[in-house]
Amino acid sequence: MNQSEKKSTGSVGRLNQGFGMIGQAGMVFMVASITYDVILRYVFIAPTHWALEVNTFLLAFLCVIPAGDVLRVGSQIRITFLYDRLRPAVKARLDILRGAAGLFFCSIMIWKGADMAWKAWLHNDRMSTSLGTPMVIPYLFLPLGFLLLALQYFSNMASTLRKAPAAPAAQPPSAKQPEVEQQI
Repeated sequence: MNQSEKKSTGSVGRLNQGFGMIGQAGMVFMVASITYDVILRYVFIAPTHWALEVNTFLLAFLCVIPAGDVLRVGSQIRITFLYDRLRPAVKARLDILRGAAGLFFCSIMIWKGADMAWKAWLHNDRMSTSLGTPMVIPYLFLPLGFLLLALQYFSNMASTLRKAPAAPAAQPPSAKQPEVEQQI
């Protein structure tokens, strides 16, 4: 994990940390509700009518909402075989490039996810189940989750730019220091 990905304490970091904790609570609820449904289904032969639908949407929630927190703490899967061998200045440039690519991808996902949620809202799309959940709810997970991820990419890029090593100043040809031979 590089310096820009260490746990940020700014407002973006705290926001993503909060949504990461909501994701953890969602995971606990998911485990409890699936266990509850399995017990009712196989022990009492009376399955719940809501568990499958709620957990399907919760899985979509868990895939995108905590992503900003995962990036914040650097827990994403990364292959750093070559990256670790680079100079700090090159690493900083690659971090900026990675952040820009992440922001580009997130902006597309925010745009298309918001469009999908808006159309579901306009058409009043609902699940064809007993709960009849409005589809705008799970569709809003995409733009919200990718907005949080984009904010974290932007925060990481800003941190990298603040901490980037300065390029050494070039010396004019007349100011060259005389070379000193090493004596053995």
